[in-house]
Amino acid sequence: MKLIDLIEHISESDDTGLLKIKPFSEVDYHRFKAVVVYKTASVNSARHGEMTFSDDVWRDPNRSVNFTTLSGAIKFEVKSAFLLANYTGLFEGGNGIKFSSACQQIAPLIKFGELIQAYNIDSIASFNSLPALIKRNYFIKLLKDKLGLADKKMTFNHKFFAENLNYGLFTADSLAIFSEELAKFNITTAREEKPRSYPIVPSALLQKVIGECEIKFAEANNIIGQWQAANHNYVDAIRNTTDTGIQHSYASAIVNKKPHLNQLVAPLREGFRVLNNLKLHVLLYILAYTGMRKEEALSCTLGCASQHDGKYYVEAVLTKTDDTKTTMKWVANQDTYHAIAMLERYVKAMHQRASAILENPQIKLTAAFEHQLRHGLHAKLLFGVVDNLTSIKFSDVNLGTRTSSQAANSDGKEPKFSLHRFEYALSTQDLDQLESLGCNAKSVRGYNIGEKYVEGEIFHITPHMLRHNFAWFIIANRLGELDDIKHQFKHLASSMTMVYAARGYESPDEMIGLFEDFEALLVNNIAQNIATQAAAGTLTGEAGKRLNKGAKNLIFNVTAADGSNTGRIVKQLHFKSLDAYKIFLAENLTNIRGLPHGYCTAGPACKLKNVGLPSGCVYCPSYLVTEQQRVHWQAMKNFADQKLGFYNQLSAEQQQEYSLLAQSWRDTSNAAKVILTDKTPLKVKGAIA
Repeated sequence: MKLIDLIEHISESDDTGLLKIKPFSEVDYHRFKAVVVYKTASVNSARHGEMTFSDDVWRDPNRSVNFTTLSGAIKFEVKSAFLLANYTGLFEGGNGIKFSSACQQIAPLIKFGELIQAYNIDSIASFNSLPALIKRNYFIKLLKDKLGLADKKMTFNHKFFAENLNYGLFTADSLAIFSEELAKFNITTAREEKPRSYPIVPSALLQKVIGECEIKFAEANNIIGQWQAANHNYVDAIRNTTDTGIQHSYASAIVNKKPHLNQLVAPLREGFRVLNNLKLHVLLYILAYTGMRKEEALSCTLGCASQHDGKYYVEAVLTKTDDTKTTMKWVANQDTYHAIAMLERYVKAMHQRASAILENPQIKLTAAFEHQLRHGLHAKLLFGVVDNLTSIKFSDVNLGTRTSSQAANSDGKEPKFSLHRFEYALSTQDLDQLESLGCNAKSVRGYNIGEKYVEGEIFHITPHMLRHNFAWFIIANRLGELDDIKHQFKHLASSMTMVYAARGYESPDEMIGLFEDFEALLVNNIAQNIATQAAAGTLTGEAGKRLNKGAKNLIFNVTAADGSNTGRIVKQLHFKSLDAYKIFLAENLTNIRGLPHGYCTAGPACKLKNVGLPSGCVYCPSYLVTEQQRVHWQAMKNFADQKLGFYNQLSAEQQQEYSLLAQSWRDTSNAAKVILTDKTPLKVKGAIA
């Protein structure tokens, strides 16, 4: 039986497609208990391999869920709920939620299963048949004793405990009782405040972090060659060493009590001091200069950095927007390229140690240790080597986090591979920048969501902040429009990037210095793209039509720049070929401003700064739209039409309340029609452009 067959066997749908879990008595457990539901790859042999429905622990590379405390029908019900939530969502043929989200949401249901199981209730289905008073008492015990939510104004994750969200596990009367008890304890199922926007890292503070990385790279560059030579001698000694036949479970045991190896350690020591945790500084560069998500950056492998036609790229695995793993390239800068290249020299040298151990028949290894070495060499992860003076060990690459106890007590035992290693006190300038951008918040969600940083406090950098820094800088300095951000950030829909446009448009000078490598690259790419599409006659918007016409006739009209907006032609430029026309546009279309939905070629003369309503630009003589931006217009049209559909279903009284919004949606939809329907091809010298 395959996984899809398992899901069909344990669930059924109603007339609307809503999924419900079948009673345990109606399924053939022995038929599907051995079906593989998850598969992970890990350097830890105990975490590597397939997981079946009957296994007590399910995991992905970063999270796990444990069903050990449950048994019988209750375990089946809870496992089935998790599986459906992760793979199919609420409806038949739907899309599930992330594994990590399912882990978080299933926790209260597991606690509930433990509770009723302790009172000899064999299933949630049996619980539903109990008298109302008894069910109420069990719900109270869950909230007070198992979840510890009583006497606190807290939020409860109501997934699996709400109508149409629990796959039929609870009856309507059971859910009504549970809802009443939530209200009595003042426990809500929704956030009191909306999640705050992720802050950027203040410019001056980020400069300090980048400066720290630059120092690390300079020191590493000075010693990497010397360390590689010393490591080569050390690897040769390992490759030729003899052994007593004892099975080793870790590499350091191979080195211990071997004088011919120990005497080669001293030349490695100074290099290791400098190269130790170099990978953290390289990771910081990748996050800051590409806009990658943490998971994407950590997926980088040896050979991920490349150079082509003077541009630099970093290749990583995209998993956020799709269930499958897709390898894609992100634009990078020269410094990031060189930083990765230096780390690769170190990682490859460490790999040589693992290869030497595996290739030496005199060295006996445990199965678990051999698996770790072979898996680490095969994975080739850029950040997968654990730093060690003389040993070799691989990891699954997880960025370390600070526990609550470590946050309360500074004991110096925090994870080494963690952004908490970059911590600086906030200045008045830093706070002013955070306040001006509306993102002075210690937490974007949770119980301390409204708490602000104050001067002198330590600012905690997260990977996603650096992602926002990158997007904010590109938009703030008008280096591109949102489709450039979409391509770099690998969003599925252009509309998902709209959040980055709300950050503001005043950029401190310090940020320009940090990201200057991207300016020429993006402006040149934009100009080349416009020139190419003008030659193909596919630009839309009033300015786009003029550029198309120029490509068709090979004539460019230069108009007056006196601010009168009369369109008076000063002179005409004639071109011998389309290539000459494209070169001209690429050289002169540098004074352009990226909007969320197109380009403004008016430069400083434009009176509509940071315009968010596209309908105000469609008929402007300085506005143009490229082929890629049509996708964004389609997304905006879909959004506006969907909202209008909901609006048309409202009562007349309700429509009056939202009439201004409805007009905005109509304007957007109508403007999109103008852009999306203007696709007339041009003929240039007898050929379709």
